[in-house]
Amino acid sequence: MTDNHEENLTNAQEIVNAYGHVLAQLDNGSWVHPVSCLPYDVDTIKSAIHLLLWELNGQDKAICNSLAQSYVFLAQFINDEEAAMAARGQALLQSSDLDPDELKYADKAETILNRVKLDMEALLGDVQAFLS
Repeated sequence: MTDNHEENLTNAQEIVNAYGHVLAQLDNGSWVHPVSCLPYDVDTIKSAIHLLLWELNGQDKAICNSLAQSYVFLAQFINDEEAAMAARGQALLQSSDLDPDELKYADKAETILNRVKLDMEALLGDVQAFLS
């Protein structure tokens, strides 16, 4: 049992480290990112973060907070098609040359961003159980 637990912890650390590397490489100005950028699927990363938070049991607040923040950021990884559409809409909104034909992308980007914000709030509620 101990060997399996240690193996699970090692795997969780590797998963979270790979995810952390992706986070470090991202453009911080982007609202969303394509899920294809992730080294593992979202549920695998969530499970790894849960395990590490459970194992830490609040002992290292800085690491726990970093893990929780990374967990919440998972909501920003959306399907690639929507991420491309959101990026197009974001670029339009940040441009000084607004093309009326492109405004539909801005509307779609706003819808996607609102959904991502709600998903982030839900993930924050989920991870808070591990921080108490």
